Amino acid sequence: MNKFTTLGLPKYICSVLSQIGFIEPTEIQNKAIPVVRAGHDVLASAHTGSGKTASFALPIIEYIDMARALDAKHSAEQGKPCPIKTRALVLVPTRELAIQVAEEFDRFSKNFPLKVATIYGGSSFGTQLRAIKKGCHVIVATPGRLLDHLERKTVNLTNIEKFVMDEADRLMDMGFMPQIRRIVGQIPKKRQTIMFSATINRRIEEIAAEYLVEPTLVKANSGQVEPKEIEQHLINVDEFDKDDLLLKLLNKGDMETVLIFTETRRKATWVKDRLRDAKVMAEELHSDIPQSQREKTLSRYREGKFTVLVATDVAARGLDIPAISHVVNYDLPNSSEDYVHRIGRTGRAGRKGVAVSFVSQEQKHLLKDIEKMTGKQMDNTAVKRPLPANAIKPPSGRTFRPRNSSSRAG
Repeated sequence: MNKFTTLGLPKYICSVLSQIGFIEPTEIQNKAIPVVRAGHDVLASAHTGSGKTASFALPIIEYIDMARALDAKHSAEQGKPCPIKTRALVLVPTRELAIQVAEEFDRFSKNFPLKVATIYGGSSFGTQLRAIKKGCHVIVATPGRLLDHLERKTVNLTNIEKFVMDEADRLMDMGFMPQIRRIVGQIPKKRQTIMFSATINRRIEEIAAEYLVEPTLVKANSGQVEPKEIEQHLINVDEFDKDDLLLKLLNKGDMETVLIFTETRRKATWVKDRLRDAKVMAEELHSDIPQSQREKTLSRYREGKFTVLVATDVAARGLDIPAISHVVNYDLPNSSEDYVHRIGRTGRAGRKGVAVSFVSQEQKHLLKDIEKMTGKQMDNTAVKRPLPANAIKPPSGRTFRPRNSSSRAG
């Protein structure tokens, strides 16, 4: 029996969930779905990989399906064609997350005529415009590109009844509030507003007070930020020994699909090039790469065409590839929240995952915030030394060292 029926979702949606392997709701789904279905404004907090997209997508699909049926009945009585109304808007901080959320809507509604338009920068404006003109029930968008459409009057938000801010903390951090305020000004005041955030701090509470009416607070996994399935390791290493250590780890043979995070775009390119020098198939992903190429890279990564991806935090949220076995923090992130989102790219869909973080002397101060965020003492005494130089030999007798020290900056 599909346990999603206990949340009040109709059987035809639960049937689709069973087909795609969704049988038992996660904690956030158990807590949030009934509240969202009831029409309350919601402020929800849940860690990455907890299944939060389904928490708002499933009730929205149910609502739109019922509203669409009523529209069709009313149009038939008047002898008019049934219009497609855009009733839901989901704002997200990144293109990658926009694509992922839209894919989840498509996946959950594969037996229904739900139309979803995805709007984000770095992609053809004309292609997005054609999708909008065909009609859509749901828009998933980044704020900047959506505002472009609104200014050109190519998008109409007057029928929006469900408004979601996903990854609200990230939307704040990336400076989207001015655009969001202008967008909200074009949405009906009578609506349901849903905010999901990895953490709920004073800034999030202030935004919630501005946009939500008597919201229901939903928290999941508040006692443990990182998923239980992720095994975490720290390795103390000199900055200039990171490349050598990385290659030795990759050559151990137990890393199936690896995602490597670097601090900067330049360093991502550096690491990718050094891996290729050592005959390791690797690709890079960051904001300097055109969106079309980024999508092709991610598609090839999902298909297993290559197994090592080097990325900046552009991939820390919104990248849902269950097969990722290891995350490597080549550089520690500057915020503990980003650490949680990075390691959350592994250990997904009930699988075990491993996160390895390189800790140079210059970044040791960042560990305190990570320990406070995760509520876990990150003791690295057991792995305090890099792997011995003779543990694994680099292929073809190559050395894996920086060509010159100056090129490692930034």
